Amino acid sequence: MQQRIFSFAAIWSIIAISIWLFGAHAGVLLLALLAFFTQLELYQLFEKMGLKPMKALGLAGGVIISLGAYYVPSIDSGNDLFVLCFVVLTLTIIRVDLQAGRLRSFMPTLFGLLYVPYLLHFIIKILKMAELEGHATGTGIFLAVWIVAVAKCADVGGLLVGMRIGKTPLSIISPKKTYEGAAGGIVFSILLGVILVAIFRNYVPEGFTWWLAALIAIPVAVASIASDLVESAFKRQAGVKDSGKLIPGIGGAFDLTDSLILSAPLGYLLFKYTLF
Repeated sequence: MQQRIFSFAAIWSIIAISIWLFGAHAGVLLLALLAFFTQLELYQLFEKMGLKPMKALGLAGGVIISLGAYYVPSIDSGNDLFVLCFVVLTLTIIRVDLQAGRLRSFMPTLFGLLYVPYLLHFIIKILKMAELEGHATGTGIFLAVWIVAVAKCADVGGLLVGMRIGKTPLSIISPKKTYEGAAGGIVFSILLGVILVAIFRNYVPEGFTWWLAALIAIPVAVASIASDLVESAFKRQAGVKDSGKLIPGIGGAFDLTDSLILSAPLGYLLFKYTLF
C-alpha cells in the first residue's frame, strides 16, 4: 500500500510540474504515452488469450489519434482520425489475416484501437473544446484534470473504504471490490469534485457550480468503477494479476488508466451539454 501511495504521489507530481512548465502540450504528451502503453498491455493480454493482434499497426494508429486529437485544428479531429485508422487497419487485416482463413487479428486489433486511444482521446477533446469555445487554456486543463482526478478518486476511495468496511462483493470478476467500497468511492469523488471547483475558481467556467460538480461526479465515478471491472475481466481471462510492471505498487499502465477509459467520453458529453 505504501508503494502504491508513493507511486500515485509521484505521478501526480509529474503531471502538475509538467503542466506548470509546458502547459497543455505536456498533458497531451503524457496522455499519449499512457494511451500507448495501455494499448500495448491490452494487446499483450489478448496474446495471452491466444489472439494475435497486429500490435505495430494498432499502436501506430493509437499514436495518430492521441496526438492528432489536439494538434489537428478541428474539434472532431480525433473522430476523423479514428475512422481513417479504422479503415486502413481493416483493409490491412483483410489482406493479411482474412485471406489466410484466420480471424485472430481482426477483432483484437480494432478493439484495442477503439477501447484505449479513441476513448481516452476524449480527455484531450475536453481540453480542446474549452479552448475552441474561447476559454483560457487553464480552463481546459482544469476540466481535463478534474475528470481524471474524480475518476481516479473513485478507485482510491473505493479501495480505502472497501478495506475497512467492505463486506458485499460487487462482482465475481473482482472479489475484493465491494458495494460498500463502491459507494465510498462515489462519495469521495463527489467531495473531491466540489473541493476542486472551490479551490480553482479562477479556472472554473461560468455555470460550473459546486452542485453541478457534485452531480457530474456521480456518473463519472460509476463509469470509473465499471471501467475498472472491464480491465479486471481482461486480466482474469488472460490469467494475470497485473497488466504489467511499469509502475511500482500499481502494476502496468492499464492498471493506472483503466478507470479513465469510460469516464473520459462520459465526462466529455456531460461537460458538452451542461457547460458549453
